[in-house]
Amino acid sequence: MSLELKDVRFKLNPADHAALSVLAEVADADIGEFVELIVTRELARRIHAAKVIAERTACWGTSGIGREKPGRAGRDGE
Repeated sequence: MSLELKDVRFKLNPADHAALSVLAEVADADIGEFVELIVTRELARRIHAAKVIAERTACWGTSGIGREKPGRAGRDGE
């Protein structure tokens, strides 16, 4: 049993829509299927990049903890 797909809607200017239509046709796909393919590939690419960044920067630790917050210096009682 597959999960129900969520609907996403967006608008393109006429030139970009025409280009997208041609690309979908060349790929022998419905425009919606083609957009789904493009978006899912880009999501996978960006999620992978985020994981790589997180792994490579994990050893940097966190800096700035314990510093004064901007605009809070010199207030009484804090």
